[in-house]
Amino acid sequence: MAVLIRPMQLQDVPAVFAVQARAYVPAMVEPVELIAQRWHVAPDTAWVAVAEGSVCAYLMAYPSRYGKIAPLGQAFEPAQQADALYLHDLAVDAAMAGQGIGVQLVQQAWDYMSQTGMGFSCLVSVQSTKTFWERLGYSELVTSSPDQLASLQSYTGPAYYLVRQFPG
Repeated sequence: MAVLIRPMQLQDVPAVFAVQARAYVPAMVEPVELIAQRWHVAPDTAWVAVAEGSVCAYLMAYPSRYGKIAPLGQAFEPAQQADALYLHDLAVDAAMAGQGIGVQLVQQAWDYMSQTGMGFSCLVSVQSTKTFWERLGYSELVTSSPDQLASLQSYTGPAYYLVRQFPG
């Protein structure tokens, strides 16, 4: 089945919310209004995968700073002097799992990074996805900062702050 990766558009928000609701445990589903707000402040770093005319996966990211962990349920606050692209939310519908769609979306983020010169990609791994991210070259960055630990603890279940450095 052919899958098209394209920039997310405002009209995709309900479909993105539906994918999120199916992919995450209920405590980690974020409101549709928050998804729309995030798109408004960082539209250049949001992508969707479309199969047979429907959104089946997405990635929402924003310019950030290395070492800054975003808490669950908060609005994006893009950094003025960004050195990292924070991959906040990647979800693939279960029916499309195992087809490499997540990797294709991450590659879009990396392409964006190469155009903007950001040296790091950061994220919080949840729901047993750490191995997926490690296969893509990410590794855990352990923090002792009380603020950053509080941000990690806003997620349900084990959560790991992962980072990948890029040349340049």
